[in-house]
Amino acid sequence: PEAPASRRERSGTGRSFDLRRMFAYTRREALELLCDPIRATLATVGSLILMFVVGYGINMDVENLSFAVLDHDDTTISREYVLQIAGSRYFTEKAPIIDYADLDRRMEDGELSLAIEIPPGFGRDLARGRDVTIGAWIDGAMPTRAETVQGYVSGMHAGWLTQKARELYGDAATASAFQLDIRYRYNPDVRSLDAIVPAVIPMLLLLIPAMLAVLSVVREKELGSIINFYVTPVTRLEFLIGKQIPYVALAMLNFVLLTGFAVFLFGVPLTGSLPAFAAAALVYVTATTAMGLFLSTFMSSQIAAIFGTALITMIPATQYSGMIDPVSSLQGVGAFVGRIYPTTYFVTISRGVFSKALSFADLSGAFVPMLVAIPVLLGLGAAFLKKQAR
Repeated sequence: PEAPASRRERSGTGRSFDLRRMFAYTRREALELLCDPIRATLATVGSLILMFVVGYGINMDVENLSFAVLDHDDTTISREYVLQIAGSRYFTEKAPIIDYADLDRRMEDGELSLAIEIPPGFGRDLARGRDVTIGAWIDGAMPTRAETVQGYVSGMHAGWLTQKARELYGDAATASAFQLDIRYRYNPDVRSLDAIVPAVIPMLLLLIPAMLAVLSVVREKELGSIINFYVTPVTRLEFLIGKQIPYVALAMLNFVLLTGFAVFLFGVPLTGSLPAFAAAALVYVTATTAMGLFLSTFMSSQIAAIFGTALITMIPATQYSGMIDPVSSLQGVGAFVGRIYPTTYFVTISRGVFSKALSFADLSGAFVPMLVAIPVLLGLGAAFLKKQAR
C-alpha cells in the first residue's frame, strides 16, 4: 500500500510553498496565453471596445431635446415666452404644432420630447393680471428624463416670470433681496461622462480579468491537461497563484490603456494621485483574478464559465457597487453585498482620483477591504479546488 507521506505529496498537502513550482505554472500560462490569439485579443482589445461602447452608450446628459409649440395666441409675448426655451442648450425647437391630432401623432412617433401649449388670449390675460395656464406635455416613457425635463421647464418658466415682473415693477417685484447660487463641485459642467467613465474602469477590470482567470483553469479541465496538476506534488496555492500572475500583468496593461482612453479620448480630467490609482488597480485586479479562480472550481465547461462569470460579476458590480446609486441608499442584502464587494471600493477610488483630486492618504481606507478580499478568495479557491480527479 502507498505510504501516507507519498499520498500527501501527490495531493499537494503537507508540503511547503515552493516559488519554483509556482513560477513554472506562471511561465507555462504566459506561453499558452501568447500562443492563443483569441484570449490575447480578449485580454488587450476587448476591454477597450467595451469601454468605448459603454462610455458613449450610457449618457445621462439631457440635452438637445426636441420640442414644439402649439401657440393659440400667436402674439409677441407668446413668442417671447417660447424663445426662453428655444434659446436653451437643453432644447431644440421643431416645426410648430398645428392641432391636437398633430401633437398626439408627433409625440407617439417620438419626434417630440416636449410640447408647449399656449392658450388663446395669453398676452391679453397676462397684461390684465389674470391667471394663465400654460400646458407642458412631456414624454414620460423614460421617467428619469421626464423628471429632468420638468425641472428644466419649471426653472425657465420661473425665470421668465421673474424677468417680466422686474420689467414691469422693477426690483420691488422680487419676493426677496437674495437668491440661491448653486455651484457643482468636482464636476462643474455636470457631464455624465465624467461620472460614468471612472466607474466603467472598475467594471471592466472586474469582468475581463475574472473571465480570463476562470477560463485558464476550466480550459485545462476540458482539454484534460489538468491531470498534470493531479499527479504532480504542486500545491493548490502554487497552482492558483502561478496561473493568476500573467492575468494580473495583463489586467494592469488594460488599466493603463483604459486610463489613457478615459483621459485622452473621453476628456475626463485625472486630478488626483496617479500612483495611488495604479496601486489600487494592482490590488483590485489581484482580487478580481482571485475571484475568477475561485469561480473556476465550480465550473467544468468554458461556455458555462463565460456566462456564469459575466452574471456573477456584473450584476453586483452594476447594482450594488455605487456605480449608479450610492451604496448608502441600499438596504438589506443589497447593502451587505455592496459593503463586501471589492468593486465598491475601487469605484470610490477611481472617482476620487479622477474628479476629487484625492491622494493615497485620502483613499487608504478603501484599500483595506480589497486587500482582505485577496487572501479570502484565494483561500476559498484552494479549499474548493480538487487535487485529484473525481
